[in-house]
Amino acid sequence: VLYKVTDKQVEYMDPGDGQMHKVSPEVFKEMWTGVLVLLMPNDEFKAINQKVSTWSRFWFLVRPHQAVMFQSLVGAVIYTILGLSTSIYVQKIIDHVFIGRNVNLLNLLSVAMIVLLILQIVIGVFKTLFIIKVGQRIDARLILGYYKHLLTLPQRFFDTMRVGEIISRINDAVKIRAFINDVSIGFLVNVFIVFFSFALMFTFYWKLALVMLLVVPFYALIYWVTNMLNKKIERRLMEESAELESQLVESITAAGTIKRFGAEDHANIKTEIRFVSLLKTVYQSGLNNIFSGTSSETVSRLFTIILLWVGAGYVLKNEITPGELMSFYALTGYLTGPVSSLIGMNKTIQNALIAADRLFEIMDLEVESAEDTFPIKKEDVGDIHFKNVSFRYGSRANVFDSLSLVFPKGKISGVVGESGSGKSTLVSLLQNLYPLQSGNIYIGEHDIKFINNASLRQLVSVVPQRIDLFAGNVLENIALGDYQPDMQKVVSICNRLGMMGFIESLPNGFGTYLGENGAALSGGQKQRIAIARALYRDPEILIMDEATASLDPDSEQFVQQTIRMLAAEGKTIIFITHRLAAVQDFDRLYVLDKGKLIEEGNHLELLDKEGKYFDMIRKQLVVL
Repeated sequence: VLYKVTDKQVEYMDPGDGQMHKVSPEVFKEMWTGVLVLLMPNDEFKAINQKVSTWSRFWFLVRPHQAVMFQSLVGAVIYTILGLSTSIYVQKIIDHVFIGRNVNLLNLLSVAMIVLLILQIVIGVFKTLFIIKVGQRIDARLILGYYKHLLTLPQRFFDTMRVGEIISRINDAVKIRAFINDVSIGFLVNVFIVFFSFALMFTFYWKLALVMLLVVPFYALIYWVTNMLNKKIERRLMEESAELESQLVESITAAGTIKRFGAEDHANIKTEIRFVSLLKTVYQSGLNNIFSGTSSETVSRLFTIILLWVGAGYVLKNEITPGELMSFYALTGYLTGPVSSLIGMNKTIQNALIAADRLFEIMDLEVESAEDTFPIKKEDVGDIHFKNVSFRYGSRANVFDSLSLVFPKGKISGVVGESGSGKSTLVSLLQNLYPLQSGNIYIGEHDIKFINNASLRQLVSVVPQRIDLFAGNVLENIALGDYQPDMQKVVSICNRLGMMGFIESLPNGFGTYLGENGAALSGGQKQRIAIARALYRDPEILIMDEATASLDPDSEQFVQQTIRMLAAEGKTIIFITHRLAAVQDFDRLYVLDKGKLIEEGNHLELLDKEGKYFDMIRKQLVVL
């Protein structure tokens, strides 16, 4: 996004990392593809609320658990203070026990240190338990909240987003939890340790403490450089991990197709390219870790040497005791450790910020509209009217342009046409999966855009071309979404469809586990389960999209008898197919061509017209 262009530089914002960049015009010309998109607000433009900051979202997650987090913080502080007592223990032993040969004081101090150690361990255990508890709650809130939100997003989101990319953002939630658990408490504790350590140093000897203050600018510089490096690399690492995960999910899901076409090498190469790219970024991230770790360790050791060097001089001058110098030395370990930890936390912070951007990018998407909608009852269902409906997928050409037709209630309607004529799109529009460009769809007297989606989809059952079966048994797949399936109803439907023989032939009947997407079933068996699933919902409107394409003649005959019985009961049946033999005795036929309704009538009426339907019949007879 261009912000400013001058003779000397181009200022732009990269949506990929959300950062502002400045480059010379020459560099920008090399980067630019030559495509410029101009965006201007129209009359329908409206400002949205300012985006909530990432830190506000973190606080929203932590706020319900602030009491437990506070307890963990207090525990961590006490744990740290008890740990710092070691430096005092060392100083007392050197200055008092060794010099005074005081065995009683040694025993007293040692017993006290053991008691403090046990107390420190107990506090540490409870602190960890509190953090684990908070982590689980945050995980549940993030991951389950993300998943629930996903299911409410419009269908066009799933049409454009790869499955692996969606799943990778669940992994992002773990990085956010790690930040809240480890960094939020650890950061405060480490800052406390730094200040407390310096305070103790100043109580021992202020001159030596001032020497140690010189270490702060060096650590600040290391943190700043590490932050700049991590900002760039960690985002790329996360995005490339998502790309690899998308490729793996896609190739494993389509493993059968890859094998049938002998495309294993092609799939391997695509995966290898993404994996090699990821490895390069992992290497860069590793180099950043080496830099931050090595540089902070170098500074720590260097200043430890300086401390002992300068401190020994003060001991020789009798300005401090050897015990106080050793206490300084012990405190240096407590000081440099937390400072190095603060630098190391930068990566976790950057990971959390990037993960939050990616996760909340999805969470901020608008869900399917539920405002100003109402539920529809069975008695409200009437004829289905498409009135001047225009629709397109994204920015593609229109699928429908002012389409108008009527599906009468209680009748069997057939929709036929060549591939790409828009037959299956009717199904999606009737279930309100996509918004219309213009026009209206009515069920009875009600416009579906004002009907609650849950009630609409309860009344409209679809047997789609692509059958999705879930990991579970046959009964669970037929009675999908019903926690207490009506077994009598399921058996009645299966008998009506003539599929009880098939069910009984399975190892455990209705209890047979199908596996992911019913991998062990044939296409016809999947279709029969899908038809039974649609009928189980007792819909007022049943849409069958090429639902008998994989059925044998006997099974198809059972389905035909079933839909006639449903029509006799007042149900509306819409049968979409390219097999014209299946629709010849239907009440009404609609012929679509390139998104337009070009013919309608029953079988004999359309034959008399000798139009598109007549040509399709003739072509299929020739093929036969």
